[in-house]
Amino acid sequence: MKEYAFAVEYPPGVDPLADLFVEYPGAMAKSIACVVSDDSMWRVDRMTGPAEAIDAIEACALDPERCNECPPGDCASHREYEVLARDSTTCTYYSYRTDIDHCPSVPSLAADHLGDGVLYESVRRGRNYTWRVLVRRDVNVGRLFDALQDAYPDGVTVSLSHLRSPTHWGDEAISIADLPYEQREALEAAVEHGYYATPRAANTGDIAERLDVPQSTLQYRLQRAESWLANNFVSECLQP
Repeated sequence: MKEYAFAVEYPPGVDPLADLFVEYPGAMAKSIACVVSDDSMWRVDRMTGPAEAIDAIEACALDPERCNECPPGDCASHREYEVLARDSTTCTYYSYRTDIDHCPSVPSLAADHLGDGVLYESVRRGRNYTWRVLVRRDVNVGRLFDALQDAYPDGVTVSLSHLRSPTHWGDEAISIADLPYEQREALEAAVEHGYYATPRAANTGDIAERLDVPQSTLQYRLQRAESWLANNFVSECLQP
């Protein structure tokens, strides 16, 4: 088996969903499962971010009149969506699509060019839509890369970012998409500004000021995030 990663980057105004992820940089989405056949695709996605971002992205992502993978008007597939879980800062939804024969997306084109036995994982954040693809060693991934470059319109950048032996498939027990948005934001800011560095490059007051929240709120969110990480690591990664 071999792992490849394809990154699709949208310029402004081409993809409404990408534009929303740019408008709300704290938002992200990750596919929990994605299965594709020659004609259909079904998947489960989890979005996380501030409440206003989830409201806007949900309305766009679950619109049956448009395809989340293609520029407007380029896809005639049939689309069905159902929300599985929802709160103010997260949304988990199921999607089912048929007639994807001419859909210029990574998973549908991969089904055409790589055959059966392909696994997918995706992350959307900002303008970037990244796909990890697990395939058999004897497939010609170059044909898929060429097909993607031909399928996407001018201005959309498609890159093959790395290829290597498979890593972390099936054992990724802790997903950043599962962490509540406010705690993820606090944890990412703490790492970015050196709170966990040795020696420590910033304190909680510095980070709270950058996030424009009270220091007590920042400390509470960090403590909750650290507790979540520790408990999930022990319960899901270490226990048999």
